[in-house]
Amino acid sequence: MLLGHPSLTGLSSGTGTSGSTAWNNSVRSRLYLSRIIQDGYEPDPDKRVMSTKKANYGRIGGEINMTWREGVFVPDEQPTGLDALAVNAKAERVFLTLLGKLTEQGRRVNAAGGQAYAPKVFSDHPDNEGVTKRAFKAAMERLLSAGKLRVAEDGPPSKRRTHLEVTE
Repeated sequence: MLLGHPSLTGLSSGTGTSGSTAWNNSVRSRLYLSRIIQDGYEPDPDKRVMSTKKANYGRIGGEINMTWREGVFVPDEQPTGLDALAVNAKAERVFLTLLGKLTEQGRRVNAAGGQAYAPKVFSDHPDNEGVTKRAFKAAMERLLSAGKLRVAEDGPPSKRRTHLEVTE
């Protein structure tokens, strides 16, 4: 096991890197333990997220939410069955509601990233009902796959822009 401390850039970007990538390239997998920061503050100092940043023989991007209890981090229970369906349905409902509100205001969001990235904009919105950026991203992917959302383009041919819109 090799332990490393991320640089300020690695902390702010969420990659967990620290300057030279030589140590990262010499290992088969890398896990990153991070604090949960929302709107610039840490709502629960006992909560952490362990995420897979590199895995030569497995999937990357997996996350385990954990809570500090009696001197050890314990994995949080994940919703299953009907509870998971309810969480997903809530995220989709809030996503569509916020998309409607922002569209009425003339504010467009996209699925590609940047300042107008829908999951980021919605997770920062005061009416997000506690839905996280990660949950909004998953909801967006489900809604796109189900054909309830589509990526539309507009603007002059020299500067096309994409945005999300609800399908009829």
